[in-house]
Amino acid sequence: MFEIILANFGFWFNFLVPVGIALYLVLTNREYIWKEFAIQAGATLAYVAIIYALLFSVTTDLLDENYYNGKVKSSTYYEEWTELVTYTESYSCGTSKNPRTCTRTKTRRDYHSPYYQIKTDLGETISIRRGDFLKTTREFGKKEVYLHRSGQVSYGDGNKFVSYPTKVIPTSVGHTYENLVAAANGNVIHTKVPKSDIQMLVKKGKLREYPVLYKGAYGETILNRIIDTTGLSKIDIAKFQNLATNVGRTKQANPIIYITKEDSSFKDALSQYWNMGKKNDVTLVLGVNDDGIIVWSDVICFTNNTDFIVDMQSDFEDKKLNNDLLPIIEKNINKSFIRKPMKEFEYLKENITLEWYWQFLIFIGNLIMSGFITWKFLNNWERKR
Repeated sequence: MFEIILANFGFWFNFLVPVGIALYLVLTNREYIWKEFAIQAGATLAYVAIIYALLFSVTTDLLDENYYNGKVKSSTYYEEWTELVTYTESYSCGTSKNPRTCTRTKTRRDYHSPYYQIKTDLGETISIRRGDFLKTTREFGKKEVYLHRSGQVSYGDGNKFVSYPTKVIPTSVGHTYENLVAAANGNVIHTKVPKSDIQMLVKKGKLREYPVLYKGAYGETILNRIIDTTGLSKIDIAKFQNLATNVGRTKQANPIIYITKEDSSFKDALSQYWNMGKKNDVTLVLGVNDDGIIVWSDVICFTNNTDFIVDMQSDFEDKKLNNDLLPIIEKNINKSFIRKPMKEFEYLKENITLEWYWQFLIFIGNLIMSGFITWKFLNNWERKR
């Protein structure tokens, strides 16, 4: 994000204009000294850097989240415990004529609450509830692990209990990244489906939002990766989650299936509505008839391998919506899917900017802040010699 902010003309305008005025004042005015110039320059830089970072984060699609697929490695319960903390406190110990500050050492007891969490095979952490952990231990057992904690004064607690699953429990965990494709203005990757068509598809329930995470049976987070607008799918979601775990490890892929009765032009509408999805998505779009037979297929993903796209467009025709599709999906992803790095879209950074009204708001705020600081510094008691 820092590079994008620096490439924005508004950032430099809002920084250099107040600093330039301050530099002129420090060179020409006795009431404005170099220390004040440094304070004003620092305050201006902090203001524009923070406000631009904040607005780029909340008013654009720059910050996005993609999903890594793994499996539960362990579920852990950390017991409560109490810690004796030693700290230093300052206090006034002088007189009104001879004020002094003294220090003294004190202690306090800090209570640490119990908590439960999952560790994935990708090194991720997922917070879970007590009931989730109990379900895991009933099925897979647990073992106690002694923990040495410096400063612990409570007894019979402070340890952890770990449960190791004996079966695959898929997980999906979100990771933040900069989505240059979604944030860029006038992005050439976006298709040109009329907004009215997209709004109509949304209203009819044909176009749905991007999948969301939900909690699984053991507290793990899972992506709702099959979107069926037809009600005809016979695909086992659990088996598809296992597939996602496999290709997540081997190909950094996040597979999704979207099922529709629309014609093949629907793929462009979905691609535009989802901004082509996340950087590691492989969204298989399946068009079916009333009998649940696939009449067309297409894929939305970031890849330079056209062979993968061709295979995903041809390998599913005339097939039924059942588990027979899963080996074909996994084979094609492992065979020819190559995720396109987001760095290949860095040329889009120059097209990422804030709307004019946000730029205007930043300018007004900067004008008020810089004007107030300048007024205070011009009316101080310090003078140049």
